[in-house]
Amino acid sequence: MSFTGTEIDDPAELRKAGQGALDLAGETKKAGNRPLDETRAASQGFSQAEWDGGLGKALSELSETWSRQLNSLQADCVLLGGQCIDTSEAYSTVESTNSAVMGNAGREVNSPFG
Repeated sequence: MSFTGTEIDDPAELRKAGQGALDLAGETKKAGNRPLDETRAASQGFSQAEWDGGLGKALSELSETWSRQLNSLQADCVLLGGQCIDTSEAYSTVESTNSAVMGNAGREVNSPFG
């Protein structure tokens, strides 16, 4: 993977995207839990004595798969959101430092570069 030529044109927009990903993580968890709760309840209902088929077990397995995938998606959103925000902040900090150093170029001020 190559990142040559990668630029951040607007760190504020990158930060906004990161916050959006964090918001999406919360919304994903909330929206994803509703069918998960309903599927778990159905699994219990179809696992009672009068139901001898495999539907209850299948619904239970489905709910576990759904839960794992939901948690994974939420974690990815949190990770990506944090990375976007961190990158935005790091870029802004470095740009501020570079601007201050370059603004003093040619003046008789000690450079942090020696």
